Amino acid sequence: METFVLIDPLLPTGSFAHSLGLEPARIARAVATLDETSREASRAVETFARECAQSAIDAQLPFALAAHAFALRVNAKHAREGDDDDATTRAWRAANAECGALCASNAVQRRASASTGAALLRASIVAFGEERSWYLRAIKRTLRRPPPLGLGEAHHACVFGAVSAIANLEADACARAYVYCVMRDVCSAATRLNASGPLETVAVLRRCVEDAEAACAVAVADFNASTARALTTTTDRDEVEDDDACTIMNHLRRAPATSSPIYDVVQGAHDRARARLFNS
Repeated sequence: METFVLIDPLLPTGSFAHSLGLEPARIARAVATLDETSREASRAVETFARECAQSAIDAQLPFALAAHAFALRVNAKHAREGDDDDATTRAWRAANAECGALCASNAVQRRASASTGAALLRASIVAFGEERSWYLRAIKRTLRRPPPLGLGEAHHACVFGAVSAIANLEADACARAYVYCVMRDVCSAATRLNASGPLETVAVLRRCVEDAEAACAVAVADFNASTARALTTTTDRDEVEDDDACTIMNHLRRAPATSSPIYDVVQGAHDRARARLFNS
């Protein structure tokens, strides 16, 4: 049931303040408007939602899966004693830094990732209570510390992966929930932008979700295959070993890549629009 907490719009993450590039894409006429027929408009929204989902699978999902893997192996004793520099927290910080570097050239995307990540971290700490959110609080403390321990920003994919582990989700459930949120936010933005009608958009979301299932399964299988040794769990392991963390980090340094560069360029021009509804 806790899966629904992560994907419920009631969770105040600020995600609906972002169109994931749909608004600037419409301004640039990279996505059809309702000047076209309603069917053509909904098809354009569906294409955009699919591209965003695939881009999230290729570029962001590996970080969510890595953060999920790290959080499963967190050292509860050290974190509760205030040790924010144990192996698990160091590994999460490294993954978070790599995630930020991937979107460094797109200031709009990076700002959106950081703001939604911070909001998700804050909301999850409250939602899961003091006993279960100690690891999330350890992450939050590191953001306030000076470099190299402090980062200043927590990116959404890395926070989502950590929260998924706290919520006892398996890796495949984490992947599906993350990609669903991406498609849900695009479709919500499409409705509010009047890019397609609400009924047509619901049908678009259903078709996108159905097709994304297979892509998520492939992504999780690839991640598991690339990090097989690091993902071997033992009940008596107290913390993430450094070489295990390195295995996952090596995967993160070569696997993630954007698959929709045109939309990324369009999204980066969002701040130049004279009038806009969304933050990104």
